[in-house]
Amino acid sequence: MTIEQDITGWALTRPAWQQDVLVALSRGETYDDPIAIAELAECLLQPDSATPNAAAHNLTLGAAEPKQVGLKNVCNVKGVNALAADQTLSFSPDGLTIIYGNNGGGKSGYARIIKAMVSARHSSLVLPDVYQDGAPDPSAELDYSVDDQALSEKFPANPPVPDLRRVRFYDEHCGDEYLSHESSVTYRPSALTLLDGLIAVCGKVRQELQRRIAESNLKRLNLTLPQATTASAFYARLSLNTTDQQIDEACTFTSEDADNLGKAIQEVARLETSDATKERGRLQTDARQIRALEMRLNELENAVSAGRLTAVGKLKDEAETKRSAATVAAATSFDDEPLAGVGSQTWRTLWRAARDYAVSMPDHEHEFPEVGDGARCVLCQQPLGDDAKHRFTRFNTYMTDTTESDAVVAESLYAQALDELRSLDFATQTTTVALASLHSHDEPLAAAVQQRLSTLEGRRDKALERFAASEAAVAPIAATAIGAQLGELATSLTAKAEATDVAGFQAALTAAKSRRDALVASQTLSQNKAQLKAEVRRCKDLANLNDAHSATDTKGITRKATDLTGTYATEQIRDYFTRETARMHLDKVTLRDLGGQKGQVRQIPALVGVRHKNGTARAVLSEGEQTVLGLAGFFTEAEFDASRSAVVFDDPVTSLDHVRRDKVADGLAQLAKSRQVIVFTHDVAFLTDLLKSAGSADIKVTARTIQRRGDVPGYVADGFPWKAQDIGQRMNTIQGEITKLTKDRQNLGDDEYEKRVNEIAGHLSETWERTVTSEIINRVYDRSKSEVRPQMVRMLAKITEADNTEYQEGYSRTSKWALRHDKAEETNYVPPEPNELVAEYERLKAWQKRIKSYQQ
Repeated sequence: MTIEQDITGWALTRPAWQQDVLVALSRGETYDDPIAIAELAECLLQPDSATPNAAAHNLTLGAAEPKQVGLKNVCNVKGVNALAADQTLSFSPDGLTIIYGNNGGGKSGYARIIKAMVSARHSSLVLPDVYQDGAPDPSAELDYSVDDQALSEKFPANPPVPDLRRVRFYDEHCGDEYLSHESSVTYRPSALTLLDGLIAVCGKVRQELQRRIAESNLKRLNLTLPQATTASAFYARLSLNTTDQQIDEACTFTSEDADNLGKAIQEVARLETSDATKERGRLQTDARQIRALEMRLNELENAVSAGRLTAVGKLKDEAETKRSAATVAAATSFDDEPLAGVGSQTWRTLWRAARDYAVSMPDHEHEFPEVGDGARCVLCQQPLGDDAKHRFTRFNTYMTDTTESDAVVAESLYAQALDELRSLDFATQTTTVALASLHSHDEPLAAAVQQRLSTLEGRRDKALERFAASEAAVAPIAATAIGAQLGELATSLTAKAEATDVAGFQAALTAAKSRRDALVASQTLSQNKAQLKAEVRRCKDLANLNDAHSATDTKGITRKATDLTGTYATEQIRDYFTRETARMHLDKVTLRDLGGQKGQVRQIPALVGVRHKNGTARAVLSEGEQTVLGLAGFFTEAEFDASRSAVVFDDPVTSLDHVRRDKVADGLAQLAKSRQVIVFTHDVAFLTDLLKSAGSADIKVTARTIQRRGDVPGYVADGFPWKAQDIGQRMNTIQGEITKLTKDRQNLGDDEYEKRVNEIAGHLSETWERTVTSEIINRVYDRSKSEVRPQMVRMLAKITEADNTEYQEGYSRTSKWALRHDKAEETNYVPPEPNELVAEYERLKAWQKRIKSYQQ
């Protein structure tokens, strides 16, 4: 059975609506329109949607051609690390593009831009220039192609571009992630894309049904009914199976029920006002408040009693008497003074003010008044004469005399008594609250208390007026029994509170409330009869929505896709992965299947034959072996990527020995046969391996270099620097140098010309050395296996004496021209002309070609 037959047979067992979707998808139709998804959701709500039909016989399972994505260049780079701005790093659309750069040259900055925009197992931050204040945010553009369509995307891209996710990126961190975390099988037979499409459509329909379910839940009828009633129990049992007749019976509410409801409400209200527990507390509180009112009333009675007012009158008389005595003393002492009023209240105030001023001055060393030499009046600042000093002395004697101080004390006591009268408050908040409580128990008494308070307040006001006018004292006030009545009421309320029956009262209240709640619930239910019937219809619709929602579950589809992947793909992937690890000399590893999810098979690298529970790949393998494992997984995914989109490697051979480096280089060359391969590296030895592998596989190589200029990294140049060039590239470089020297010969001075010749001769000499190493030594001795290649030993026999002579002469002559040693004066060295350099170039070219032919 083919996978297509397998899928068709399975599809015939699926619900009718899924068969219709599969047929539509196989014809290239899509379900991107929300209207189409809504229509499909309606189909699921039909009774026959779950019954299979024969529509799956119309499936057309053609192989879909995935789009190939390639990278063109990274350009308009600004604010990325410390990279030079506005550089363009371009890539060949096919073959192998190698970007070489020394450490710190800026290579990683370009690699991270690509990594952030394509598919990579590990993410890396693209930072601005951290050494620059106010550095701009990193930005760049990535030009790419999807099949033949040229596109461009700005960095950073949010959200990521789906097409660019087909491009894969690998670096050391990605290898670690591959080793540590599960991954999904990326190769899946094209026929399985039909199941992927069905899963995606199911997800969209599921979302649409979830939206409708949410809307239905928002429309749910929410009635607030008293609990523990027949009506609330009926409402709680309401479901899609409830009939209209049951609703009609439950919603019966007669006029007699309405009358009973009114009576029940009144009864509850009456009982609640006499609630035993609350009533006891209320009576106790009222008793305390009325008792406090009694005490306050007694205090006010005493404050304005005849005895108290008479005492205040006596304080007034005493103050006036003592003030008169002090005034007489002052008049007797100061009758001969030039100004009248000495000893008066105003004069005494002036004296005290002058004294306070004098004694508060800084550095004041005298008592007041000061009558010594040079003394001055503190008011007019004029010097004091003898008469003035004598007068000040007599004034001070007067002010310190006890007659005056006695008058002041008597006046203070009188003023304090008046303040106490004025401060009496006859309407405090406490009094007001107590009056309200009293009113609820004894309205006449409350009115009498209010009247008594007003009378007392008027008596106080009248007393103040008479004291101010020096009239006779207020007459005695008539006594009342109000205070005693308040006391009696408080005692009565206390006794009543203690006698309240809590248990019996509470039972009666509970029964009354139950009758009231039952009637209220029945009335509310009857008022919502139509809404209850609508709720039953909503429940029926919601049940259909939930059934349809369950029908969109993708577990069965995922299980089938997983089984098909295991049958038709997983073994191929596992075999390829195993071959890749073996090719790079790593044994006893495989891919462990973790099952499927949403139609994808999940897997993780594992060791074969491990007995110990901690024997994970990360715990057992060395750093280099872990790198090999990550590369093998990446190569496997790339191999089974049907789109053949670009792959990017950033220093892929970190921590690998030379044996495995060669294998990685060979793997990259093989990948480049079917897709664009881009490699960033700083390793000259690995670069040499790459060039060698590309040459053996006849793969086109595009060379780029990223380098520093001064302290600024990130400048892009075509080609490789001299140290990284292979023989063919070096020969091209030398040829170009000789051509340019020939063109410039007539314009060069001796020193400049000799310098240019020295450089070319040095390149010729180094290329002679590289040719011997690459075309003879490395051909006979295989570094990757540390062994001699027996079949290549025969080429040594083909090297003739003429070949040796040719080598000795060419190498000797170019070495002599190169700037390696100081030229002796007696040789009178003269640099060769361009035609001589051309001859040596041709000699080297012919020799290398001849030696290479011996390898056949």
